[in-house]
Amino acid sequence: MPRVTDPPDQSYPLGDLTAAADHRPAPGDSTEQPEVIITYQYAPAEWMKHCSPLAPVVRCRKALDRAIKRQRRKLKLGFYTLLLLCYIAYFIGAMVHQFGDEGSIRLLVFTVLVAFFYGIHIIKKTFGTRMEAHFNSLQKNSNFPSKRTRSIIKRLLTAYVLFVVLVIIVITVIWKKPYRLVPVIGLLVFTFILFFFSKHPGEVSWRPVLWGFMLQLCFALIVLQTSWGYDLFDWLGKRVTEFLDHTDVGAQFVFGESFTDHFFAFKVMSVIFFFSAVISVLYYLGWMQVLIQKMALIMQYSLGTSAVESLHAAVNVFVGWAETTTIVRPLFDKMTLSELHTVMTNGFATVAGSTLVVYVLFGAPANHLLSASVMSAPAALGISKLFWPETKESKRDTSNDACVIKREGRNIIDAASIGAITALPIVAYIIASVIAFFSLLGFVNATLMWLGERVGLTPPEYPSLTFQLICSYLIWPLVFLMGVESRDCCVVARMVGIKTFINEFLAYEDLGRVIQNNQVLASYEGTWTTTSSCDVFLVDRNLTLPGGILSEHSVVVATYALCGFANLTALGIMIGALTAIAPNRKEDIVGVSFRALVSGCFACFMTACIAGILSE
Repeated sequence: MPRVTDPPDQSYPLGDLTAAADHRPAPGDSTEQPEVIITYQYAPAEWMKHCSPLAPVVRCRKALDRAIKRQRRKLKLGFYTLLLLCYIAYFIGAMVHQFGDEGSIRLLVFTVLVAFFYGIHIIKKTFGTRMEAHFNSLQKNSNFPSKRTRSIIKRLLTAYVLFVVLVIIVITVIWKKPYRLVPVIGLLVFTFILFFFSKHPGEVSWRPVLWGFMLQLCFALIVLQTSWGYDLFDWLGKRVTEFLDHTDVGAQFVFGESFTDHFFAFKVMSVIFFFSAVISVLYYLGWMQVLIQKMALIMQYSLGTSAVESLHAAVNVFVGWAETTTIVRPLFDKMTLSELHTVMTNGFATVAGSTLVVYVLFGAPANHLLSASVMSAPAALGISKLFWPETKESKRDTSNDACVIKREGRNIIDAASIGAITALPIVAYIIASVIAFFSLLGFVNATLMWLGERVGLTPPEYPSLTFQLICSYLIWPLVFLMGVESRDCCVVARMVGIKTFINEFLAYEDLGRVIQNNQVLASYEGTWTTTSSCDVFLVDRNLTLPGGILSEHSVVVATYALCGFANLTALGIMIGALTAIAPNRKEDIVGVSFRALVSGCFACFMTACIAGILSE
């Protein structure tokens, strides 16, 4: 019988077979043959692979890999089912253990919302194609209303909804507080100004304008006029503040226990890294994409704006204009001038979620900041279409080119790392802007005070001549039309002037200082007076509260008026950034930029008007 020898020490190619004897038995030859020694000469690595005692383990592993690959879908479904069963068991245990407190209600609401939206997603995924085909077949049916009829129905529906909303406002607000007519007049005045100076007044389509106002009004009614809506956003604001406090763990580890001694640099800026990392993880999981696309669809079908405009406005609610610009960058070459103007207006009228948290830490009310950021999106779309109407055909498909937002990172850890690193230029921009513009403001004020002293404008007879004082007089009529109480107009006008001509961070820092003054005055029981520069002097304590005070109503209106990126500094930044992305559209970008800045300012002002009408 043949036998196999052990592999030699030398290495040979796999499968090299060497016979020890040349003679081969003839077919059918039954005579006894001499012993033939067959040597399989494997490389040592191949020998271990095929003849090692571990070879069965290797073969078993490969078989397991093939089985997993074939049954991947079933295994995935089984894993998710196991997770769902574990969560259901946990949920039932949590409800049985302790029900009725805030934590249990939070868990219940979260579970119901996730189940509801996931159910809608499954229904759409299962029946969406058939429903769309059925609807298209209905459109081809002769009994289906024509395009003109549908247009008339939409206009009648718009008029009806607007009428109902206005009646509700008149009955619930203006009838009880007639002075709230002032911000209503402000809305009409601002609308007339934008229409009169519109790029194409005769081409204005009032559908996006009216629906933009209505979406704002409906949202404001929920937040400002219903107890459950206010409580909901108040609860959300507290949860946001509670969530952001977790940044202290990382900041304390890096900067030490006394990191709050440098509040802005170490406390406020650290929040941006944490928040940016969380947003990046949500993008990786795909949750942000779902939320943004649904918001974009609502605005597109109600306002009639194009897909790219609606998507850009929806994304701006959560992230900054720089991040949203990268999403629509491939479409810049195809944008009409009106769409380009709208994209820039969206950036000016909204603020990034990462910078929104900075305003919260300054002291601005978180619930009103959240509602202002959402209300600004439809306002920006409506006002942009009023100030620069669409005169060309624009692409309106939401599924092909606009609503695709790519995920970043290979896993959750990588996504969080990318988000944290992405926050570096944002932090650098904020720190550089604050240092530079605080210094410039100090220089301008010193120069103005010196010029004022030359003509006798010195305290206590007259207030010192400063940039804030000039703004408080120039912008006084605008803030009065927003519904700010007359005694508070000089303070709010100062903030709006700082925000418009310098930077919104300085304006919110001023608002935070005034809110602190309110708290100090609330605990003071002595006499106090207001100086000519709007400061408050506490007589019994011999203490001056610089910046003055505001009523709660004026604080709310100021919060909405300041919630935007529209300032002269941002104008230069945006022109430079967009020109770098689309150099062939430089002339168009520069041409629409100033109008976009004005639109962004008025979007914030009109949002403040609605807050002035409805806030308590």
